[in-house]
Amino acid sequence: MPEPTPSSAQQTPSMVRLLLHEPTFHFLVIALAIFALYWWSDRSNENLLEIDQREIDARIFMQELNSGEPLSEQQRDFITSSFVEEQILVREALALGLDNDARIHDLLAQKMRHVLSGDIIQPSDEELENYYLRYLDRYRVPPMVDVEEMVLDRREPLPADVLNMLESGSGSTDVLAQQRGDAAPLANISEQDLRNIFDADFATRVFGSTDGEWVGPFISNRGQHWLRVTSRNPERLPTLDEIRDRVRLEWITEEEEARLQDAIDELWSKYSVRIIEGSNEE
Repeated sequence: MPEPTPSSAQQTPSMVRLLLHEPTFHFLVIALAIFALYWWSDRSNENLLEIDQREIDARIFMQELNSGEPLSEQQRDFITSSFVEEQILVREALALGLDNDARIHDLLAQKMRHVLSGDIIQPSDEELENYYLRYLDRYRVPPMVDVEEMVLDRREPLPADVLNMLESGSGSTDVLAQQRGDAAPLANISEQDLRNIFDADFATRVFGSTDGEWVGPFISNRGQHWLRVTSRNPERLPTLDEIRDRVRLEWITEEEEARLQDAIDELWSKYSVRIIEGSNEE
């Protein structure tokens, strides 16, 4: 009499035991577990923010350099948290599209200009002298005068005796004894300076006057201004040694601007620019 065939229910435990001892099955289970873990981790870390410790260390170093002393643990923690907060805000701003703003574009462009012109350059003696000779007119000092300014506290015409004192060149002390006001020197001043303070016509009259001659009045809300030249300094050209620092700084500024423009032109050559006209649809 043949033995009875095992039912499906009876065969299942045997198949399970067989699979548990099968290496390929173990590999499949591990792979599925890793896949599930990665999938879940990726979903839960949509806002993962990776921070480079070197960037934090650089900020701590710069702060210690500025203060001249090591930072406390609390200060280091504060810098770390500030940096993390900054990165979070930047990420959120980018997510909201806030970088698409003319002001932000301008700041980024300026930042890029600083990056492109980051090298510190210094002129040679020959370059400095050539630059000085090229711009001699820039360094030429115009004629200068020392003047005495007297301001009389009235806008109405002056009494005849005061006008006579001014016309005869009396000193400010004598004039102020008759008419209330005050006097003060204006030292080493150019015609352009006087134009800026008063106006072109008055400045021309002062520079064209005879030394010691009172020129006025110039009416302002303070009263009547009267000026007289007390000494003159003719136009002169300072030597390079006298103004070396100024010439050096101006050379550096101009050279940096030229190098920066060259770098920008090089970047420009990498792009094909197309201007798209705006739609005229209403």
